[in-house]
Amino acid sequence: MNRQIQIPLVSTESEESIAGIESLTNIYPVKTGGGKYPFSLIGTPGLAPFITLPDSPVKALHLWDARAFAVTENKLYEIFSDGSFADRGDLVALGHVVTANNTHQLVIVDGASGYVYDDNEKTVTRLSGDGWYPARGVTQQDGYFVFDRKGTGQFFISDLLSTVFDPLNFSTAEGQPDNLVMPISDHREVILFGTKTTEIWYNSGNADFPFERNQGAFIERGCAAPYSVTKLNNSVFFIGDDLRVHMLAGYVPQAISNKAVERSLSGVDVSDAFAYTMHDEGNLFYVLTIPQANITWRYDMTSGSWHKLEDYNFGRHRAVSSIFFDNKTIAADFQSGNIYIMTRDYMRDGQSHIVREFTLPTINNGRDFVSVYGFELDITSGQGLNDGQGKDPLAWMRFSKDGGKTWSNWREARLGKIGEYSNRVRWNRLGVARQMTIQVRISDPIKLDIGGAYINV
Repeated sequence: MNRQIQIPLVSTESEESIAGIESLTNIYPVKTGGGKYPFSLIGTPGLAPFITLPDSPVKALHLWDARAFAVTENKLYEIFSDGSFADRGDLVALGHVVTANNTHQLVIVDGASGYVYDDNEKTVTRLSGDGWYPARGVTQQDGYFVFDRKGTGQFFISDLLSTVFDPLNFSTAEGQPDNLVMPISDHREVILFGTKTTEIWYNSGNADFPFERNQGAFIERGCAAPYSVTKLNNSVFFIGDDLRVHMLAGYVPQAISNKAVERSLSGVDVSDAFAYTMHDEGNLFYVLTIPQANITWRYDMTSGSWHKLEDYNFGRHRAVSSIFFDNKTIAADFQSGNIYIMTRDYMRDGQSHIVREFTLPTINNGRDFVSVYGFELDITSGQGLNDGQGKDPLAWMRFSKDGGKTWSNWREARLGKIGEYSNRVRWNRLGVARQMTIQVRISDPIKLDIGGAYINV
């Protein structure tokens, strides 16, 4: 007897194993408000062209109150909401860039050099003099700029509301003799990440040196990737020395990575891995790129799930930095001077295709054979475009009977032209197997909302 069975949609990326090979690429689960399905799969945001800066590549974006700045290899630009920009000065930024600001100064470091933009004087000058040292990171706390002294366990600070440095204004995170890799300010405390441990310091107002260690907040977990450290929704995220992604809950690091993410961190150099945060229509995301593995992961803080962001041309996602500016999320391209608006209303990455793909949980009937007569997606149909690619959009499906070792040929099904709302997205005659894994791919630039998947057996 032919009967229909619902297959649960994949809700997060999984490690490739005998238990299954579920995956999500450029598509992610969003909780629904009820009805037939607890969540649906929708497409990740595209990158709509916004500004192309004359100098490239863009190293970092910085939000300063309601103002936006872009650091490129040789310039600092201010970006305006109408898509124009202004040259604010010259610099040289060859490494990964970290930025921080006080009331009137923006500091930029890249691990070798440091610069300050003075908004009162409208000038960019290089940081120098006794008391200044090369730093990977900078943060701002209570009017002081706080830097790690690269290659040591020391950190040093500027004078109050200034980038003047006193050679005596330094201290050492010495709870354990490891090097500092990144400072970050959170909840009016300075978190000092070392290679093996993490310390918490606060502004005590001491006349000699204003910062003191919080003696009750020593964290025996270090950071393996300095540029993975960032903040989101009152929490701090980082790649730990155990090669797992952690979120600080108070002073307690909680591992949030799954086996698929941890597998991509293992066996590669993660020192240049970097992260930024963003939000998309109410969902909050930690976005982590591992250049040595050529992969970008996105963690959805709302659902606790992971999925991949992937560029059609070269694998990892092209965004290197992101800020929320003028009620929109803008992102910088790591290869060019392009700055984009991240939006689900634009279904390309710049001019590149976005290939959206998901692999469903494996179908099986114990160790018995099962005949699969049909596979159907419950997807919003009739979303085709007026012309060009996507006028008559297609979904492609293939299946594996051996856990992803080998696959069938891709088979197409129509998603429906504009107005073809009753179009059924279905494939017939998938064959007989002890187990079957189904993968779906959609590359047409249309909005996606996938609620359910069904097989007839």
